[in-house]
Amino acid sequence: MKDQTRLIAAGILAAIITGLSCQRNRAPEVPAIPSGPTLCHRDSTCVFTTTASDPDGDSVLVRFQWTEAWTSNWLGRFASGATVAVTHVWYDTGTFSVRAEAKDVGERGSGWSDPLIVRVVRRRPPSKPGAPTGPTVGRQDSTYTFTAAAFHPDSIKVAVRFAWGDGDTSEWGAFRPSGDSTRMSHAWAAPGICSVRVQVKDSNELKTDWSAPSRIEVLPPDTLYRWRIRLDTTNAQNSSPAIGPDGTIYVGSSDSSLCAVNPDGSFKWRYPVAGAVMSSPAVGTDGTVYFGCDDSRLYALSPDGSLKWRHAVGGACRSSPAIAADGTIYVGSNSRYLYAVNPNGTHRWAFLTGGAIRSSPAVAADGTIYFGSLDNCLHAINPDGSAAWCCTTGAGIHSSPAIGPDGTVYFGSDDKHLYAVNPDSTPRWNYLAGERVRSSPVVAPDGSIYFGSDDRRLYALYSDGTPKWSFVTGGNLNDAPAVASDGTVYFGSDDGWLYALNPDGSLRWRYRAGGAVESSPAIGSDGTVYFTSNDGYLYALKSAGTLADSSWPKFHRDAANTGRAGGRR
Repeated sequence: MKDQTRLIAAGILAAIITGLSCQRNRAPEVPAIPSGPTLCHRDSTCVFTTTASDPDGDSVLVRFQWTEAWTSNWLGRFASGATVAVTHVWYDTGTFSVRAEAKDVGERGSGWSDPLIVRVVRRRPPSKPGAPTGPTVGRQDSTYTFTAAAFHPDSIKVAVRFAWGDGDTSEWGAFRPSGDSTRMSHAWAAPGICSVRVQVKDSNELKTDWSAPSRIEVLPPDTLYRWRIRLDTTNAQNSSPAIGPDGTIYVGSSDSSLCAVNPDGSFKWRYPVAGAVMSSPAVGTDGTVYFGCDDSRLYALSPDGSLKWRHAVGGACRSSPAIAADGTIYVGSNSRYLYAVNPNGTHRWAFLTGGAIRSSPAVAADGTIYFGSLDNCLHAINPDGSAAWCCTTGAGIHSSPAIGPDGTVYFGSDDKHLYAVNPDSTPRWNYLAGERVRSSPVVAPDGSIYFGSDDRRLYALYSDGTPKWSFVTGGNLNDAPAVASDGTVYFGSDDGWLYALNPDGSLRWRYRAGGAVESSPAIGSDGTVYFTSNDGYLYALKSAGTLADSSWPKFHRDAANTGRAGGRR
């Protein structure tokens, strides 16, 4: 009996010991590796999280170790399995190991988690972006896309916005990883040259300066273009157009012909000759078309394209004829002579100079004929063929003279100067350009003088010779501009563009031809601008104004290229 009692007691004791063993407190599990940013800025708040669980379901306390010498206080109590979030600020830069540890209410600890490696840097802005990429030429009211790449030295996400150069700035784009590109589109409401720039910001709202510009040339809409017609198969077109009383456009061709084109762009006729026609034609009041040719002749054609007469001029004729009030035709040639020819084609007189004559004569209201020569002189000749005076410059004169409302004679020289001379030969002023001046000057209604130079600039001077402004192109400017009634200045450049400038010298628009534009534009009575290019075409563009009402608004003064002060427009 006693043995049985002992056995029962022993069993009870074993059961008690076993129960006590099952109720023993277990340590929390090692927390998860902390989650959070791996790159933080010094002096900025960063958020880190971890998850701590207890196998017995007990609540836990959690602490973080920011460095080996910096451990936080115990936080919590948190339910087992809960996510614990904490903020931290580093005041030094460097690389740090962030760990987490948990303990339960019985003070049993889990040990430290594996570390999250965090790099702490000083706060830096994004890298300044490069110029955006996109088209260099576009049309008004059409949409074009530009692209910009954005970078951050700390690989932080960045956003981009665009300034379009017309006063409009885009909204910020979405935040993207460093190195990604952002594309945005825009339509410009007005023509001109616009500078497109970009700016970058990061998620901390740190912004860069604006980038360098990417320029887009916004051209007028396609309605600017009317037509073009191929005149010359040799792609060498230097003759400037003249417009007849019925609107017919006459222009010489270097493939040895003079062409007549209807205002709608259709061919009217072509008159073949024995040499290139590089000079510009002039049209008389009766519609007769006069032009010089490299075959050493001056021609007169009826409006229907039939020959009226031709007159020998002793050498290639690159000078354009002028028509005096009495119908006398004046023209120079490489023979060094200026010829005076009667309206019926008979010889009147010839004046010998010391060099070839490439300059086109201008006839003043009193009948005086002005022209330049490669003998370095501007000559003034009386209507009877006698010399009035000459003005000597430092080099040959290709430029054709323009006559101001007070009789002042303006002309350029290969010595890089534009000259203003009184009708009595006394000098008024001269202006030094950057290169030779072969362009013929023109006079605007306000007295401004416009001319081009081989330094690629169009110059605007006040009537006293002081500079007003200049506009740079991509090529030489050898021919005269034309001034419209709304003040627009049209001119061509060897860079292949016809330019339209506002009176203040700002670009209004430009039109790309297929070759260098070495001729002077003409403006029709309906405002159409005609010009030729070395691609062999005659172009017609729409514009807002007719020819300006000034003493000499274009090459050889008027649409008919009469070269006569007071002639018809």
